[in-house]
Amino acid sequence: MNGEILNVHSVLETDGMITVTAPKRFSSKLKTTALNKSEVFSYVHDGKEVILYVQDSAFGDVYSADEMRMYLAGERDARDNYKANHIALIGYLICGAASLAVGDGLLVLVVPPVAYGTLQLLGKVKIREKYISDKNYKFNDVYAEGFEPPARSKKIIKGIAGGVLGSVNGLIIYFLKNQ
Repeated sequence: MNGEILNVHSVLETDGMITVTAPKRFSSKLKTTALNKSEVFSYVHDGKEVILYVQDSAFGDVYSADEMRMYLAGERDARDNYKANHIALIGYLICGAASLAVGDGLLVLVVPPVAYGTLQLLGKVKIREKYISDKNYKFNDVYAEGFEPPARSKKIIKGIAGGVLGSVNGLIIYFLKNQ
């Protein structure tokens, strides 16, 4: 239910649980994992898709199965295709300039990057055509709702990371300049 697609060798369905056997990452060994049925949208068995997702507004599952498929595609596309490198670059420049201007102090390493990362909560996440794996989702609101949370998280993390790097470099330049 997070948009990930797992390739597994076997699926065993029991009361409320699904046990999957899948290869370990970077290994030929198999790993068995037990998942709650509510964590799995669907699986394919003998060429047929078995959908486990059930629309139930009491648990917050307000989308139909087709809408949830679009939502999950949005999550997957944001995780795989959205990079937010421009956010990191702008954070690097702004926080580096702030650190260079203010100079000495521990706060200059913390406050600007955190403030810049917090600013990433504002505004909309732009879904460009290059991020979308299926062009039929281009103007779909449910797809956009799925795309937004992982993309927003990436914006915040990249903003803080770029800001910290810029602040450290600005402080180093400040100390080298004022020696």
